[in-house]
Amino acid sequence: MLSAMPDDNLTRPVEIPDRKPGICSAEFVAACAVLVAAAVLFGGRLGDRGVVSEELRWAEVAREMRQTGNFFQPTINGQTYYDKPVGSYWLIVAASYLTGEVDETAARLPAAVAGWVGVLLVMCLGARLYDARTGVFAGTVLATCFGFAFYARRATADVETVTGVLAAVWLFARHRDRPQGPWVLLLWLVMAVTSLTKGLLGFVLPLAVLGVYGLLVSVPRDRGRVAGFAERYRWFFNWWSLVAVPLAVAVYFAPFLLSERQSGSADGLDMVFRENVRRFYAPHNHTGSVYLYVGVIFVLAAPWSAFLLAALLPGKQKSDGDRLARAYFWAVFVFFTLASSRRSYYLLPVLPAVALLVARVLTAPVDELLPLARRLRVVGYVLFGCVVVGAGVLLLPPANLLPAPYDHLPDLPARWAYATGCVASPIAFGWSVVRARHRLPAVVAAITFAGLAYALLVALPAADEFRTRRTFAAEVRARVADAPDHLALYHARDIAFDLNHPVRLHEYTAPDELTAALRAGTVRWVIARRRYLAGLTLPAAVQFEEKAYPWDGTDQLGDKMVLLEATGSHER
Repeated sequence: MLSAMPDDNLTRPVEIPDRKPGICSAEFVAACAVLVAAAVLFGGRLGDRGVVSEELRWAEVAREMRQTGNFFQPTINGQTYYDKPVGSYWLIVAASYLTGEVDETAARLPAAVAGWVGVLLVMCLGARLYDARTGVFAGTVLATCFGFAFYARRATADVETVTGVLAAVWLFARHRDRPQGPWVLLLWLVMAVTSLTKGLLGFVLPLAVLGVYGLLVSVPRDRGRVAGFAERYRWFFNWWSLVAVPLAVAVYFAPFLLSERQSGSADGLDMVFRENVRRFYAPHNHTGSVYLYVGVIFVLAAPWSAFLLAALLPGKQKSDGDRLARAYFWAVFVFFTLASSRRSYYLLPVLPAVALLVARVLTAPVDELLPLARRLRVVGYVLFGCVVVGAGVLLLPPANLLPAPYDHLPDLPARWAYATGCVASPIAFGWSVVRARHRLPAVVAAITFAGLAYALLVALPAADEFRTRRTFAAEVRARVADAPDHLALYHARDIAFDLNHPVRLHEYTAPDELTAALRAGTVRWVIARRRYLAGLTLPAAVQFEEKAYPWDGTDQLGDKMVLLEATGSHER
């Protein structure tokens, strides 16, 4: 099958007379199209799904910040929750003034905007490191990477971190031929602001990338070791750094110091050490295998990961820009692999580097690639084609496709749209293979965009019908309307956002304390997770339960919530 797809004419780039960085008219139109597509993919139907998992914490902290006017002390249900810096919460609060309140749209809007800016930046970086066409395609790849598109629609600070690191690398690339100047000040400020969204990664990752790149730069041997080292890192060893570094440190620590002065608590600074330093060598959770990211990267970068092995091979002509792109990839990948705390989405900052390298291997002339890279590129197209052809199997009813209990899953929503894509995509891919091989990258991008649009804008919002937390919270609000100040939480803090309660709720984690409160009449209603009720004998009876489905596993059932009412409360 590979021999049926000779590679001699695949993806030959459009001729660019001087191949200087910049975007000519054709590339400018393509770049605008990519940015519009990214805006649709990241921003469409943001509020049509309830916030879930870690999104609940970001949304609730921002809601309470706006409610109390205290922007330096993050809280959940009135209790300090300094798990991340305040910067990402501020972005959600700012977005809430566009939507009118801290709702699902406001919670996710900062990530969507950051994702869009990231696509723009990677196009600019690709044009500078390679050429205009490669830059535009790098933006296309990043926008349609599954991991990037998914988290650009999620109320967390992950994509803000990705884009902040990318902005720092782009600033360096733009000025690497002039390593001294006021841009150094801006570079350090970008790193400081990025670090205020999720943590010190905003400093660590750009410095790791620039550090690895410096090792790859050629310096004349007659300079000597000390002078050669200074030459490699002139962007740091200059007078501007004497101002930039202290200023960046001050910008980063200012919110923590203001918070401590306001509250008298050093929780924020403790978080800096716990989440950014100790987690690297002695994490208390998220301890995945050292090989975790070897597999994860192929999921996050899907479907472009089909071309990743080809992209990681060096080209015949080594350029300074290519060295920076490869330093970007390996510095980020190795850093997260060496860290003791590992979780799949931690690796998201590597995706801009993946986009650059994949774009390069798909747009490079054949004679610039090693023979093995050419073969692996063809293998990537074959794998993609197999997935496109096989995607139609999902049209089969789950009862005919999946084992119990997953055979009870609902059918695909908007089946006609999915079926249309399953017919059109193989036709388009086959046509490009037979008649227009130079358009294969664009066809792959179009098919990928259509698939992600269906998954993110149609399937996931439809699946929210089967996520019952918002429905449960609405029912709780109705049932406790006559005594809202007698509602308590028992290991159920995550429901605070969906409850949208105007005052702080009673909260318990010890069974004896909850029992005493129920008997004293301080608490009438209790929201608790099922898993924490096992073996307990409380003076309360279950009044309402979060709906369960046949396909819910043990963990999902344990996380379902119930509403308890104190026994005899109707008589009081």
